[in-house]
Amino acid sequence: MNYGIPYMGSKSKIVKEICSVFPNADNFYDLFGGGFSVSHFMIKHMSKDYKEFHFNEIRPGVCDLIKDAISGKYNYNVFKPEFVDREVFNREKYNSAYIRFCWSFGNNGENYLFGKDSEPKKKSFHNAVVFNRFDDYAKEVLGIDHFFDNQGITERRLFCRSKIASYYKLGYSSDDILNLEQLEQLQRLQRLQQLQQLQQLQQLQFYNKDYRDIFIKDNSIVYCDIPYKGTACYGNEFNHDEFFNWACEQKNPVFISEYEIIDKRFYKLKEIDKISLLCATNKRTVKKERLYVNKAGFIKILSNRTKNKY
Repeated sequence: MNYGIPYMGSKSKIVKEICSVFPNADNFYDLFGGGFSVSHFMIKHMSKDYKEFHFNEIRPGVCDLIKDAISGKYNYNVFKPEFVDREVFNREKYNSAYIRFCWSFGNNGENYLFGKDSEPKKKSFHNAVVFNRFDDYAKEVLGIDHFFDNQGITERRLFCRSKIASYYKLGYSSDDILNLEQLEQLQRLQRLQQLQQLQQLQQLQFYNKDYRDIFIKDNSIVYCDIPYKGTACYGNEFNHDEFFNWACEQKNPVFISEYEIIDKRFYKLKEIDKISLLCATNKRTVKKERLYVNKAGFIKILSNRTKNKY
């Protein structure tokens, strides 16, 4: 299962390993919440262990996108997504978080999702799947001229995927056909839809603030997925030294994801391999992410281990 919304740097693939080290507390704070994957996992699997969940993301539009998804705005029954072309994306990406993150390459919020050559073909399949409108290209590739009315969008999308996969077996190698196997924008929309399961949750609070402006209650766990050094694609300048000083001053456990923290005031808890796709190279690489904790958190973890031992 994928967690959260489509978002560059999402922790969805490794969230279980991250959250496995968090001790129980009254409150959970996700201060650099990004794509909501960690909060989503915690709420889904650990809601009985915490009284409140607090999600903060300073990037404009993200909180509203998540809240809209939870409210059911992107449910297939009420939302039929028009295809967003390159022109609309560039014009509206800073006005609509849905367009910015669901229609951008690698969910980076800046670059359009499709190449110029594949865009019209992706549009052809999109309109066939969402609106049952088949042009000549969709008819030729899919071998049909319509879907049945009782077929939902997910079922239609999976049919397209199966049909394209069959071309592999027949020995086709044309990128014009094979790169249509994934309809990324509809897969991303499906991730928004699954957040509707949280609609009745009363424990979740949202903030769109600087991390230093969030009041943290006693008996809390704080998780910080800070901007990693060397990842300029994330856009904003970030003062790491100032953050580390802040984290050390906290009386609550503060868990931090980073590639490496050389500050000796923090304790390394885990190393996790993660596949990354960042806009600097447009290539997939495996990087080792590490999870650190401040002194307050390290003491709490040792205390819990001692209690469990006896």
